Amino acid sequence: MSEAQQTDVPLDGRELTQKEVELALSRQPIFDALLHSSSEAEVAAAGKRIGRSARTVRYLLKRYRCSGRLVDLLPRESSRSRGHRFLSMEAESIVSEVLHRYHLSKMRPTYTQTTNEIRRRCANAGIPLPAASTIRRRIRSIPAIEIVAGREGTKAARSRLKALNGQTPDTSRPLARVQIDHTRADIVVVDEAQRMPLQRPWLTIAIDEFSRSILGFHLSLDAPSATSVGLCLVHAVLPKEDWAKRFSFEFEWPMHGRPDEIYVDNGADFHSEAVERGCALWGMKINYRPPGRPHYGGIVERAFRTAMESLRTLPGATGRSIKDRGERQPHKTAALTLGELEEHFTRFFSQEYHRREHSGIGMSPFRKWMTGIFGDDGSSGCGLPIPVDDPGRLLLDFLPLARRRVTRSGIAWDRINYMDDILKPYIGRDYKEPFIVRRDPRDISRIWLLSPDDGKYHPIRTRSLTTPCISLWDLHEARKIMKVKGTNDFDEAQIFLAIEELQKHSQESTKKTSVAKRARMAKERRNRNSRIAPPVQTTPIDQDDTIITDDFNDLNIFDIED
Repeated sequence: MSEAQQTDVPLDGRELTQKEVELALSRQPIFDALLHSSSEAEVAAAGKRIGRSARTVRYLLKRYRCSGRLVDLLPRESSRSRGHRFLSMEAESIVSEVLHRYHLSKMRPTYTQTTNEIRRRCANAGIPLPAASTIRRRIRSIPAIEIVAGREGTKAARSRLKALNGQTPDTSRPLARVQIDHTRADIVVVDEAQRMPLQRPWLTIAIDEFSRSILGFHLSLDAPSATSVGLCLVHAVLPKEDWAKRFSFEFEWPMHGRPDEIYVDNGADFHSEAVERGCALWGMKINYRPPGRPHYGGIVERAFRTAMESLRTLPGATGRSIKDRGERQPHKTAALTLGELEEHFTRFFSQEYHRREHSGIGMSPFRKWMTGIFGDDGSSGCGLPIPVDDPGRLLLDFLPLARRRVTRSGIAWDRINYMDDILKPYIGRDYKEPFIVRRDPRDISRIWLLSPDDGKYHPIRTRSLTTPCISLWDLHEARKIMKVKGTNDFDEAQIFLAIEELQKHSQESTKKTSVAKRARMAKERRNRNSRIAPPVQTTPIDQDDTIITDDFNDLNIFDIED
């Protein structure tokens, strides 16, 4: 029988694979020699050459002598069907229950723990114990998505193992849609006065989907809020020339403008009335990505990862995880203040991120932005964005708001009373709806009242003209102190005394205790805010007309904590 004839014969319901043919052909001369002489010594030598026992060689030789086929030089496949299980019904029931109720649980037991649990239950039931290798094979046969879903949750399984269905529609020009989100920066900052560690700050980013350009960002020591969104949007909308004067280096950052739509997650800060009302007033549509679909915000999430990579070599860097952190001690090596970290991100975004090629768009964000604005040989650009003449008005429209009624004591907000002569006409008058008032958390010594008569915002001071410039965080800390002392926190005078005591304590604190740390953080906020704290405004802001006021012309909105 020729070699071609041998390889064309169907064997055991299958054709020989190329690998099997090569193995059989390599054995054929050895067995052809044994057909003429098969002494014990020759059989043993043949077994050593093919790596099998003498008994196996005699078995294969017997088959080959009868048929002369190449397949008979190969070992027979097992008669057991693949996946066949030989445990008893009782053992199968125990294995199945332990795997799905114990191994696939949030406890995340190890292979050894799961094996011991199965064998313990089988022993109690008087059933032969399954081998550990059998149990391991059963665990490995479970689909990966079921293992992750059972041990880490369906959200983790969907994000890691399921196909990503759906995405945001593509945009055809700059500022068509901007994604905004927050993240904790992977670095610990220090206070300016004592250079002692504080905490990881929050970073808010606004990124243009079309060009992948960073339109604006904001750093804060406090959790994301409507004010964080407002400050980030102001930075994104306004040109960067005036803001750049704060730094000792020059950079080109032409990306700015009012977006048609902002795309955000479902966080409470984005669902706040202040943000929703502010977007409506400034003609920006706000759109929320579907819950449980983080890949819809993949553009801003990727920008966060890139920004965090730029922090890896800085003092105080924490790494993305405990494993990534290694033996670094961020609180001991921290050296950058919030202002210095802000300068780092300014350098990184303007000089590196915008200039290097982005794989998602095939060019640098800077080039993509300039092409979208001014056009190229193949298309015309959309033109420069319409300028915003009143940044103060933009910021004001994103401040937290509340609805309050006017009484003889004025307007009360967080048990602080505000009074001004402008409120007198409204006292005693019956209005169906409460007044809209806004407050800057950085300075709660005044609020802003939207008058129902002229549609303008008017500043209202606290009743006590000697009230210091205090933040909302100062107020909360003062109330904690009063609660510990058992003092009535309805008394404004006592509240302000507690705030003065808190400020005095922060100036004297030098130890790394949690109380001193909170005091230093409060002092850090006050230091940053006091440099640009706006004076009391006397010119009202019209809700319908854009008015530039002296109050906000002097306000450096990019150097304030939210």
